[in-house]
Parts: sequence; C-alpha cells; structure tokens
Amino acid sequence: MNKRFVVLAAIALLVIAASLCWYLLPGSAVPPGHDAYWYERVSFFEELGSKADIVMVGDSLIDGAEWREMFPGSAIANRGISGDTTGGVLERMDGIVSVGARKAFVMIGINDFTDTALTVEAVFENYRKIVAALEQNGARVFVQSTLLCNEKKAAWKSCAAVNDKIRQLNRKLAGLASAKIAFVDINRGLAGAGGLKDELTSDGVHLNGDGYRIWRDEIAPFVLGRGKPAAP
Repeated sequence: MNKRFVVLAAIALLVIAASLCWYLLPGSAVPPGHDAYWYERVSFFEELGSKADIVMVGDSLIDGAEWREMFPGSAIANRGISGDTTGGVLERMDGIVSVGARKAFVMIGINDFTDTALTVEAVFENYRKIVAALEQNGARVFVQSTLLCNEKKAAWKSCAAVNDKIRQLNRKLAGLASAKIAFVDINRGLAGAGGLKDELTSDGVHLNGDGYRIWRDEIAPFVLGRGKPAAP
C-alpha cells in the first residue's frame, strides 16, 4: 500500500475522531428541536435584551424588519426569530415578557403548517397561550393576521397547500378580538386571491420594502396610539 495514502488516511481518521469528540462534549452540540440560530437569538434576548414600550413577536417576517427605523422615536424590541413557530414562541416567553412592553404585536404561523404537523386548532391553541402570557405580564396584545404566501412564487414552501389553513387560522384569530385583545388584518393590504401580492415579494413568503411599508402603515395608528383596529 502506498505510504503517502496510509498517512493521509490516518490524518483523515484523526480529523473525524476529533470532530466526533467535539460534538460529544457537553454544550458543543445544538440541542434538539431548533437550529443554532434559534438558540443564539434566545440567548441574546435573555442575556442582553433591553426594556421597551413595544415588542414585536414572530418568525422571519418579524425578525427581518428594522422596526425601530420603521417607527423612529418609538422604543421597540424585535423578538422575531427566523423559522420559528407558535410552539417555539411559547418556549421562549421569558425573553419576550422580560421586555416589559405595554404593547405586543404578534404575527406568526406559516412555519407551523409547513415545518410541523400541527392542526389549525393546535396552532390556535398555542396562540391563545401566547396571548394569555403577554396579557398576564401587562401588555395590550395586537394579534396580526398570519400573512398569506404567494401560491406561484412559494412552491418551495408548499404555499398552495397551506394558504387554506392560514385562512382558517386567521378566522379563528379574528375571533380573539375583545376589549383587551385587538385583531389587525394585515393581509388586507398585502394579499389578494392568490395570496401575498406578486409585487411585494421575491420568494413568495418574505416581504420587500414596499411590503413592509404597507404593513407599517397598517399598524402605525396602533403602534403610535392614535387608532383602534377595525372590527373583523
């Protein structure tokens, strides 16, 4: 056998063994249930999160927005995590309620239907728990309709199969509206018959600047305290 080949093989085995040892070290592997980004964000929220008047809660659509720039002068904490679900939000409520916000805006749900096997009823029940936890910590809760995806552009997200579930969920979320809980239908300006409007998205799920501008304008009266949501 070629001596050089034996040496290279031995080095490769050592590298593999070292990698396995590192993976098995306490704290070196990503815990089950979420990806590394989720745990990094949760850790940041818990260790370095600051107080704010308003907290935005959700998945990548919340995570990807510069809410402080959209509402200059407002103290807003972004508690969105890309890829998150309603179950994930329930797991990290400590880092959300620690903000001490007077208002909480929640928008999440699509990943529950594409990345988990949860039913509409199960997702709605998670939503009820999220809202209850926020209320118990003194926040006025604004439940925003879960954003529909674009059925042509978001085949990668099985959009055509999940939009019906999102619509069912939104009907249930609208039913949460009460004297203490507001429902804001952001789909009204962002979506049409085929889901999220073509001109507002590149991949069918996430918003471009025009999309976020419409969203901002829809919730601005409630963020700034100058309006009440329309009846669902």
